[in-house]
Amino acid sequence: MPAGDVTQSQRVELEQLLRHAEEMSGLTFSLYLGAWQGGRAGAEAFLDRLADPDRSVLVAVDPAARELEIVTGRLARIALDDRACGLAAMSMTSSFTNGDVIGGLRDGFAVLGEHGRRNRVEYVGQD
Repeated sequence: MPAGDVTQSQRVELEQLLRHAEEMSGLTFSLYLGAWQGGRAGAEAFLDRLADPDRSVLVAVDPAARELEIVTGRLARIALDDRACGLAAMSMTSSFTNGDVIGGLRDGFAVLGEHGRRNRVEYVGQD
């Protein structure tokens, strides 16, 4: 499913999934759906261009190439370790295998939001 194949109702649902994960965890979530170059390094480059990369989580999915990357910023990585991201990836790929990209993203963002909430970390700087 190239990004251009997402219907308006699916786009609205995806935006709601992102906002719900953000509300649960306090982190910032972004989704890149479509082809990209560079594998993990390319996904990390997307993360670096976000407004708050340290507190961000980027899920990059290229359904045609069967690629999935979950990239976490410096502070987001504290709440979402490799185990949590692995669980989210497994829940997504099981749906992707059946051709249900939106359902996989729904399951994956639910896992990421829940795990981020459980381990929520706030940074308080001192002057």
